[in-house]
Amino acid sequence: MAVRSVSKLFAYNEWAWQRVFPSLAALSVDDYFAERPFFWHSLHGLTVHCYAAEWIWLQRVRGTCPPRMPRPQEFTSFDDLRALWDPLRAEWQEFVDALTADALTAQIRYSNTREDEFSLSLDDLLRHVMNHATEHRSQITPTLAQLGHPTEPLDYAHFVGSFHTYEERK
Repeated sequence: MAVRSVSKLFAYNEWAWQRVFPSLAALSVDDYFAERPFFWHSLHGLTVHCYAAEWIWLQRVRGTCPPRMPRPQEFTSFDDLRALWDPLRAEWQEFVDALTADALTAQIRYSNTREDEFSLSLDDLLRHVMNHATEHRSQITPTLAQLGHPTEPLDYAHFVGSFHTYEERK
């Protein structure tokens, strides 16, 4: 049951990003890089943070703890970011497809970029990754709408209603 639940959350995350990416791609360079009142200073900074978080958590579940996350200045455009993010999402999908109930109970020990050590069950860690993405999409989408590039509804209920169609396209 838990494996199916985690798998469905990952499918939701993919579904939701696929509704946000076209709006991000449609932005002018000026709008994408413009200074905004986010922790990450721009849509570019926030989007890179979303990618970087998914990247670093995948490294951690694989047993590696990188000393830093990718930084906004390492990407010159949203297209540059997508060139790395698309394969990362495929790697995540492979990881999730191989999950077992026993694996979800395993404790993942990792250190953050300040070298503080932590431990989470794989189940909790994966749910964190998905909730983190949802939090930041909820910061991105109002800005996209204000800039004239709204997204389709991202509510989980919309996803569930289209889940079977989404699964058929995978």
